[in-house]
Amino acid sequence: MNTELSRRQRLRFFFLNVAAFALIFLALGFITLQILNSSAYRQTDDALKKITPDSARVTMEIQRYQTNDPFLDQKSPLPPMDNEVRDNRFNTQIILWSKNGTILNKTALGGRFTELQSLTLDTKNLDTVSEIKLDNGESGGKLTFHSITMAADDLASDVAYIQVLENTDQISQSMDNFQTILILCMVFFWLLSIVISYLLSKQNMKPIFAAWKKQQEFVENASHELRTPLTIIQNSLQRLFTKPEHTILQESETIAQALNETRRLTGLTNDLLTIARSDSNEAVLDKQSLQPEKLIGELVKPFQEIAQMDQKTFIVENFAKQTVHVDEKKVHQLLVILLDNALKYTSAGDKIVLQSEISGEHWLLEIKNSGPGIPDEEKKQIFERFHRMDPSRTKESGGYGLGLAIAKQIVTDHKGKITVHDWQPKGVIFRIKLPVA
Repeated sequence: MNTELSRRQRLRFFFLNVAAFALIFLALGFITLQILNSSAYRQTDDALKKITPDSARVTMEIQRYQTNDPFLDQKSPLPPMDNEVRDNRFNTQIILWSKNGTILNKTALGGRFTELQSLTLDTKNLDTVSEIKLDNGESGGKLTFHSITMAADDLASDVAYIQVLENTDQISQSMDNFQTILILCMVFFWLLSIVISYLLSKQNMKPIFAAWKKQQEFVENASHELRTPLTIIQNSLQRLFTKPEHTILQESETIAQALNETRRLTGLTNDLLTIARSDSNEAVLDKQSLQPEKLIGELVKPFQEIAQMDQKTFIVENFAKQTVHVDEKKVHQLLVILLDNALKYTSAGDKIVLQSEISGEHWLLEIKNSGPGIPDEEKKQIFERFHRMDPSRTKESGGYGLGLAIAKQIVTDHKGKITVHDWQPKGVIFRIKLPVA
């Protein structure tokens, strides 16, 4: 793959991963803060909503104002209301307002009035909990309250509105601390995600590089394999032009060689087309019901004849009686590839065995031959394209290295499995497991 192109693709993966992690962390942080804010102030807000103008605490504050006695006994002569909330008097302040927005209970507030002197009456949001921030003259900071304002009943003619303030400085400070810690954690993990994104971008490029390398090798190998028969055909035709006076009979050997290479070229292009269709998912199985016993009985006849001529033993153990649902042409091609290989790699006196049987929901096939074994390292690569165990073999015996790759593809398309094993004391076993339906 082009170096610049691969670098740009990798950077694209990297920035996509970084952006994805950033969005996830931001969304997670926002949701966490919203949930915490809601739950942290819920108890305070619920307490404020339960306070009414005739509650004991409000009644006591009005009595202090009316008697001008800020130290009036805290015990109210009135019985407590049902579900009345017992407020903390040091965190809760009750403000009595006149109609023109003047604080009436300044004396009762005492020194706390200096903290609340910047407070103004807001009658637009009555009976609604809201947040108020006031300047703290002593420390120069801010005081935070949750507040609710309600219209007063006829308990006192000059008290028009009652405002209850609940100090939330501790909650706000805790929330600020939590928010700072959360932001620091998010930044740390986002920086960590940058490293992870870099590693992921490298990991994501591996299958792309592997696919590119596989495609490049396929094109190179295909070009090489196509070049050889084309060169032979070209040389044969050029030779015919150099001897125009010769008859066809005289040049029959040259013509036969060109025709032989043409047939081989046709087979190679068909194999390449089969693999290309499989890679592009264009291969479609034409599954039909068939009798495996009949299929194998007809398929093995020419191979038995060839084996007999080559003084080889060919044994067929055809026990599959149950109907199977497969692509007949593909299975025929699969068995031809494996039996053809068995004949190629065996010598006179060797034995070839084809076994077929139904086991449960699978059609089991075994093609054995007593020819040379396959080393364990070769077993891992034997189904790869253009792979030949012995490159020194001629094309007549070694083929193009596409047969077993096509065989594996056929089995995979049928959702089956193909494996290779040693046949003791000498030889090779190809085992195939195909679903019956």
